[in-house]
Amino acid sequence: MANTREWNFSTDGENSFKVVFEKNKLVSVNGGEAVKVAKLKSKDSNMLETVYDVDLGNGQIAKLCIRKKEATLVYDGKNVENGQKYEVTQIPKWAYVFVALYVVNFFLIIGGALGGAINMASAVISATIASNTKKNAAIRVISCIVIYVVVTALSLFFAATIADTLMN
Repeated sequence: MANTREWNFSTDGENSFKVVFEKNKLVSVNGGEAVKVAKLKSKDSNMLETVYDVDLGNGQIAKLCIRKKEATLVYDGKNVENGQKYEVTQIPKWAYVFVALYVVNFFLIIGGALGGAINMASAVISATIASNTKKNAAIRVISCIVIYVVVTALSLFFAATIADTLMN
């Protein structure tokens, strides 16, 4: 992500705004005081996308959305750069079952740094697949099941290998 991003846009044809996002942590509106974005975190945030509510100073809110290290400024449900509709990534409720299963894998099968890395990466991959609304829901669920089975099998293999090494 660039060190500084700037967006110039108008909300109603009369009110113009300049929002500056600096150093991946500070945001200012119309040259005002820079505020740490951590203080602006929105309830819309999730494990795939971080959302910050940026007060435009007139009672209106713009959303600074960061997904895959890309910052997008959204006002009134639209990307201010291109006017296209923008929706914050929504992770379906059923996907959290897989996240919970990976947590269980971490505690019951293989913990430590290796287990944490494998299970965290798998949880993020599953959440990403689950939130991809371009795919049929059945395909997304089956994909998450397949990933879970493969990761669990690999975790069991690594756990057995580590246990065997420690026993000898």
